[in-house]
Amino acid sequence: MRKNILRMLPVLLAVLLLGSGTALWLNGRSPASGSGAAEETADASTGVSGEKAGEQTETEGSSDSSGVETSGGDVQSDGTEQIEQSESGQALHVTVLGDSIAKGYSGNKEIEIECYGSLAAQQISEEAGEPYSYQNFAKNGLDSAGMNEKILSREDVQESIASADIIFITLGSNDLLNECKSVVQEILNTDKKFRSADDALEVLEDAVKENPFLILKIISALSNWDYHSFETQWISMMDTVCSLKKEDAAILVTNIYNPVANLELPSTMNQVVEDIIGNMNSIIDDHAAGYGYCVADLFGSEISEHVQDDGLHPDQEGQQLISDIVCEEYKTLSQE
Repeated sequence: MRKNILRMLPVLLAVLLLGSGTALWLNGRSPASGSGAAEETADASTGVSGEKAGEQTETEGSSDSSGVETSGGDVQSDGTEQIEQSESGQALHVTVLGDSIAKGYSGNKEIEIECYGSLAAQQISEEAGEPYSYQNFAKNGLDSAGMNEKILSREDVQESIASADIIFITLGSNDLLNECKSVVQEILNTDKKFRSADDALEVLEDAVKENPFLILKIISALSNWDYHSFETQWISMMDTVCSLKKEDAAILVTNIYNPVANLELPSTMNQVVEDIIGNMNSIIDDHAAGYGYCVADLFGSEISEHVQDDGLHPDQEGQQLISDIVCEEYKTLSQE
């Protein structure tokens, strides 16, 4: 029994890392009016069709005084990577906001992962026969509160949103991760601040060895989590984006996929995992009509089969699959 319980721990923490919503605003959709993480690095990178878009990767690079990592392109004083715009100045502009999935996180410093936003921007540009510009402001460890307080408050981000024809947003997983850390701290009665899931898992494993039934308390606490805070932050984020974006800014929100779909879990754990993902997806779905975005189904896709060694973040095939799903949904919506 003890081995089975310990096997649940990485699953419990794994599922808390990967929830996310991804938004792409679509032409002609008017938003509702008046509806009311351990962070690591941030980046904003710009590209034009004909060149590989230069979004930041997880590999170490130069950084400015604010901690913004940069790589390639012409680096501006604020750390933003800038590639020269097309001569016509009529490029399709794509803005990406979100967490490590949107950033294109790579757990291997020797492997560069191109994020789905860059891949989708290139494909949409090619199919439209138009040049494109691209900026990625994604930040590792970003949660919904951080998005509202630290990203959307930046002038460069606001300017990018205001000029964007397409906006991608990926968010939600770190809200769950932070809740997990809080639950572990409370149940273990510790003031230790966990910097990562591995850190929390290590402490939790030691505690469960002494008392295997602690895992049941954690499952119960997470099952009773109040999602109101995430929903409030989600609404605030969408209000801000809608107030800044162009009226004809063209979209899409992806739901949360299950990173442990292929594991043989006890029925109780399976239910907890499904409930957590289902609650997050319901919040994203419930606000789709009001804000004018559509939801692309990642939960029913095979992305969980294309992840890195951490079992959480998409590998390059996973990022390409997300891009394919986003582009297909965009194509359908643009034909309506």
